[in-house]
Parts: sequence; structure tokens; C-alpha cells
Amino acid sequence: MADTVTLTECPRDAFQGFARFIPTDRKIAYINRLIDAGVRRIDFGSFVSPKAVPQLADTAGVFENLKSPPGMYLIAIVANQRGAEGVAAANRKFGLTRNRRIHSAGFPLSVNETFQRRNTNKSLDEAWAELGQIAALCKAESIELVVYLSMAFGNPYGEAHSPKQVTEFARRAEELGAACIQLADTVGVATATQVGQTFSAVRGAVKTQLGVHLHARNNTLRAKVAAALEAGCRLFDSAIGGIGGCPFAEDELVGNLDTLQLLPVLQEHGYALPYTVDGLLTCAAEAQELQRLFGSKPAHAGEGDTP
Repeated sequence: MADTVTLTECPRDAFQGFARFIPTDRKIAYINRLIDAGVRRIDFGSFVSPKAVPQLADTAGVFENLKSPPGMYLIAIVANQRGAEGVAAANRKFGLTRNRRIHSAGFPLSVNETFQRRNTNKSLDEAWAELGQIAALCKAESIELVVYLSMAFGNPYGEAHSPKQVTEFARRAEELGAACIQLADTVGVATATQVGQTFSAVRGAVKTQLGVHLHARNNTLRAKVAAALEAGCRLFDSAIGGIGGCPFAEDELVGNLDTLQLLPVLQEHGYALPYTVDGLLTCAAEAQELQRLFGSKPAHAGEGDTP
């Protein structure tokens, strides 16, 4: 039997990269189309300031109208304790059964000071304190905590970076109760070698589930994914069409891993897939239409929500 990988489809990361607001009903229809295609692990929205990220101000309403088949696993990004409280409130309001809830709150924590301030308007010390409060709330509300280590493979700001530093952050996040840690190549600067070396170092130091949230152009996707697989990664984030990216980092968005490019690479390496490229073609057509209608937005600073 082929080894399996877990995939997280990230329409939230795609939505935040659009210039114009996508109507709520279009978001709901798109995510439900993903669910119909067999996608069961979705980073669907974010409970953050609507002033900072207006594209995601309707996350609670989107959640209320999503399909909930068996095995559904929903992730919402939060930037502070208020956001985590929003996740808990949505669960209480819209449904409490296992497959009718937001299962995880994801918190972006940068391994360098500059991006933490650009993404959440907080210093690293403030972010760690916030994460501790979020972890306590998640434990009380039976919500799993995902910690995204932003800039895990280097940064464009000239700040010091090393796998040892990332490992120390991962250990600390695990001690706070993170159920999953995602290493994020936020601006797509990593080489395949860096992906493999850093993932291997962190994997040897923590026991919690470990994955990658890579931003990469299609010409570097194959090498980065292969390096992550060789290092033991079995959890990947991606978005159909590679739409999205970080609007709080540099002037040019570097898109997410394209799910349609990722699936064949995983198959070539012998991994069983939860769904197929053919099964996602309708979703891909809709993603292209959303891109055409609503466009990409420029980078800006503010309270963000991106890994």
C-alpha cells in the first residue's frame, strides 16, 4: 500500500491576495465545490481585524454555510486572542458536533522580528505572550492549535537565520501545546537544500505533527517538494492555481504551491492521494475566474494573518 500524505487546501490564503472583495456567496460556493471534489482539510478563513484584512471579514458567515461531510477538518487563522475567541464563538453559534465546527486555530509566528511586526503589529515578545493566551483558550474550547513559523527558511530583511533558530521556536511552540507546526517559506526565498535541512532539523527536535507551507513558483515547486518529502514531510499546504501569497512581506506576491502541480509530483514519488487533478478541474476553472474578476492586491503593512 502506498504511503499517504495529508494536504491542506488554502482558499483563505488565496482570498486574501485579491484586490477587490469577493462576494460571500462566491466564497461559499467555491469552498463547497472543493468539498464536493473530496477535499477534507481546508484553511478556509481568518478571524482578524476587518480593517486590516477586509477580504476575510465575512469568515463567520462563510463557515455557517459550508457543507460538513464526515471527516471534514477546518482551519481558521487568528492573529490574537480576540481572533481565537471568534473561532470559539463561531463553533458555539453554528454547531458543536465534530464535523460541524472549526477544528483548528492557526497562529502565524515569525522567526524574525521584522515580519512579526509587519504581519501582526507586534514584537516577538508580544507575539509569544499572545500565543500563550491563545493556547490556553484553545485548550479550554477543545480547539487544536496550529503554529505557522513564518520565514522559517530565511527572510528578505537581512536578519540572522538558521535551522537552529527555527528548531528553538518549534520546541517552544510544542511546549505551549501546538498540535501541528507548519514551516512556512513566506516569500518563496528557500532553496530545496534549505527546505530539506531545516525540516530535518526540526523533525528531529519535536514530536508534534510537522508540515510545510511553501510559497513557490512552479519552476521551483518540484525540487522543494521532493526535498521536503525526503526529509520526512507528509503534510503540505497548497492552493489551486497557486493563487494567493503574503500581502505583508515584499512588494511582489509569491504564490502558494499550486495544488494541480503538487499532486502529480506526489504521485510520481509513490504517495497515495486524497483526490486527483481531474477531480479538481471544476474548482480550477472557478479559481481562474475569481482571479480574473477580482485580481491581485499589492503588498501593504498592517495586522495580517498570513504564514
